[in-house]
Amino acid sequence: MRTFRTPVALVAAFALAMTACSRPEPTVEAVPRVSVVTVGPQVVQRDDELPGRVAAVRTAQIRAQVGGIVQRRMFEQGAEVHAGEPLFQIDPAAFRADVDSALAALQRSEAALGRSRVQSQRLQALAAAQAVSQQHRDDASAEHEQARAAVNEARAILARRQLDLRYATVSAPIDGRIDQALVTEGALVGVADAEPMAVVQQIDQVYVDVRQPASQLQSLQRSAVDGELPVTIIGAAGTPLPERGRLLFSGVNVDART
Repeated sequence: MRTFRTPVALVAAFALAMTACSRPEPTVEAVPRVSVVTVGPQVVQRDDELPGRVAAVRTAQIRAQVGGIVQRRMFEQGAEVHAGEPLFQIDPAAFRADVDSALAALQRSEAALGRSRVQSQRLQALAAAQAVSQQHRDDASAEHEQARAAVNEARAILARRQLDLRYATVSAPIDGRIDQALVTEGALVGVADAEPMAVVQQIDQVYVDVRQPASQLQSLQRSAVDGELPVTIIGAAGTPLPERGRLLFSGVNVDART
């Protein structure tokens, strides 16, 4: 059996050679970078895009104020109409007859008033000469007052019948654009109808109703204290419209569905 021995001097020399070949990497110190910012107040513009719903500034439902058969429609559907312009004509024959009857009743009441006036004046003269009793004179005065009241009542009935005749021509209450006619010629319309005859909307000015969370209400009200907030309306194409809007008011509505 053989035993090999390594000289100690050879091992030490080998370790020294390995130490001499291994050099540590030099360390590079990082240079800090410093930025300087000047702090000052400035105005920051905040834009919020909110979905909105356009509503007409005024909307009027055209309804019949008297009952009858629609004879004709006097407008083009979708056209611009003006306040007072006739839209529908209801058969006025029955209303003309009522006006004639009320006029005759007024003439009859006026004739009775004239007769009672003459009778009252005659009895007043006879009472002064003590030719009739005071009772007859008082009765004549009372009849004269009743005849006067009957004339006033007949005049009021005549005015009402004339108003019904005027209502037979259904007119536009406002300026605006009228939609389609919801009734046709020959239809029976009445005061208690649930559906209108047509709808007129004034759209030369419009309202835009927008919704936003209640948490933004206070900031919006604070921003509008010094003046009106400018409002830009974005069209369907995503581009701003030339018309400018202004914030009228902001309120809180409770939505029971949320």
